[in-house]
Amino acid sequence: MTKVIAKHNFVALMVAGGLSLPIVSALPASAVTISIGAKDYEVTVFVGKYFDNASLFQAPPAGQMPWWGDSTGDTAAEFAATVFNQLGQGPETGYGPVFAYDFAGINVQGIVQSLTNVAAQLDQAFSANNDILYAVATPLSQGPVTSVPGPLPVVGALGAFTFSRRLRRLVRNRV
Repeated sequence: MTKVIAKHNFVALMVAGGLSLPIVSALPASAVTISIGAKDYEVTVFVGKYFDNASLFQAPPAGQMPWWGDSTGDTAAEFAATVFNQLGQGPETGYGPVFAYDFAGINVQGIVQSLTNVAAQLDQAFSANNDILYAVATPLSQGPVTSVPGPLPVVGALGAFTFSRRLRRLVRNRV
């Protein structure tokens, strides 16, 4: 009786997980890891005013906008296109968060990426006094790459296979 209940609970859990997957996958990510120019970044968003968060509007290591200071906006456009729609809705309907790259007077200049077309972007000015959804990026440290000795993966796979056979035999003997 216990085995039957456990089997039904397992099936119910699998069905619930399978049904919730489309819902979870449709939500925007809170952080996205991307690679630009052989360097990895974790891109997130924050809501705020330029004047309240001026320290973020700088290139790393001082700030969190590697695209900041590129007056052409090309670097911001590259980051925005790479992130595409993964961070969700920004201040403009149908577009993602602002990848701000310059400040002039009372406006922050930035790129917003279409959420439906990777080739569509807008280059717009946003008031520095308004709360805006901005993208920020943190460079991820990349340690030295160490090579794995050739036979090590084979030994690991062999150990896993042996363990799975023993576990299978143990379960079969208990039934």
